[in-house]
Amino acid sequence: MSNAQDLGAFALLGQSLRLLLADANTALKELPGWQKLVHIFWLFGPFILLIERSPADVWLSFLALLFLGRSLWLGDGSWLRHLWVRAIFVFWFACILSSAFSLMPVHSIGEAISWFRFPLFAMATAFWLGRDKRLLYAMILSIFCGMILMSGILVAEIFFEGFKDGRLTWPYGDAVPGNYLAKATMPAFLICAAFAARNKLPIASLAAVTLGASLAISMLTGERMNLILRIFSAGLAFSIMLLRVHNLLLMICVTALSITAVLFFSPDFYRLILQFFERIPTSTNSDYFVVFHGAWVIFTDNAILGVGTGNYRELCPQLTEGLLNFRCDNHPHNYYVQLLAETGMLGFTTGIFMVCTIIVTLFKAGRAVPQNAVVATAYIVPFGFFFPMQSTADFFGQWNNIFLWSAVAVSMATLNLWAA
Repeated sequence: MSNAQDLGAFALLGQSLRLLLADANTALKELPGWQKLVHIFWLFGPFILLIERSPADVWLSFLALLFLGRSLWLGDGSWLRHLWVRAIFVFWFACILSSAFSLMPVHSIGEAISWFRFPLFAMATAFWLGRDKRLLYAMILSIFCGMILMSGILVAEIFFEGFKDGRLTWPYGDAVPGNYLAKATMPAFLICAAFAARNKLPIASLAAVTLGASLAISMLTGERMNLILRIFSAGLAFSIMLLRVHNLLLMICVTALSITAVLFFSPDFYRLILQFFERIPTSTNSDYFVVFHGAWVIFTDNAILGVGTGNYRELCPQLTEGLLNFRCDNHPHNYYVQLLAETGMLGFTTGIFMVCTIIVTLFKAGRAVPQNAVVATAYIVPFGFFFPMQSTADFFGQWNNIFLWSAVAVSMATLNLWAA
């Protein structure tokens, strides 16, 4: 009887996937010719992100600008009435104002203007590309497939080339695949956590194994902060969706097996854990502290408007001359420290307002329809990405923002499921 129930559950899952694909195909057929091609291009995004940053940036920027052009052509400004959209514009204005009064205004204004393509893509997804729930579910499936494909690529790297100083680099040739897994695939990853927590054992087991295997791959990439981001985000999603004790026991067992497998393939994994605790900025001996310190001093000398968007890496040596116990880097390795240094209190406060507005908007939607795992877990995406107590990449950087905003965009589109 148990085997029959298991087979029935998997048959139902297969039927649901076939229905999802059929619905997506129907939704595409209902679109005009050029829009059909654009939406197909959008759905292929998770795979384009596996190529390199330039094709990924072309994908994101083209769709963002096409949305802007379409809105102007149709005279459609209804999307500007949403609070989270206005909050992004307020923050963007603060960045441009900071840049205009900086020591390098041309460079800084260019950085601020080019950054806006990332949240603009989120607006394009929420108010155009992801409006149809059938296509939104198809995009989440596409993200899930991208996560599985990246995992397969990294397993192949382990067997064919091995680790490079404890890191994995395929398919980019750079140590960023963990960033793709942690950010670009986050919406699908959280839904796996929700399924592992809420579904009955046949489907929950499959979701838990997928979750554990993906976390194991993240451990093997050697990217500490991205691993921590995935663990805590999945843990939060699992906790809020948990219904049965045996689902919790299942997840504990799968996690233990994943850690055991990682230690087998990479015996020095414990070194990453030790390095993490050594670098926590609790003393002047921490590497993160010396980076934060220089940025903090720059902020105190430019408290209102900062030194200009994207100017930290250019001006840090000049502005910290004679300062002890610091190190300049491309960025201060924390979003909020970077905002303080580059945009001052104006950018810092408007940036927090922007982030909080995005999170609260999604949280309210999740509370309204807690039975829908897609909507209920969506707020965790920006909450995890912008959580203040972590080391982060460049707030205005290209690669980081492509991964980050592609996931936030899908999260914001889940608001259409709430409205429906």
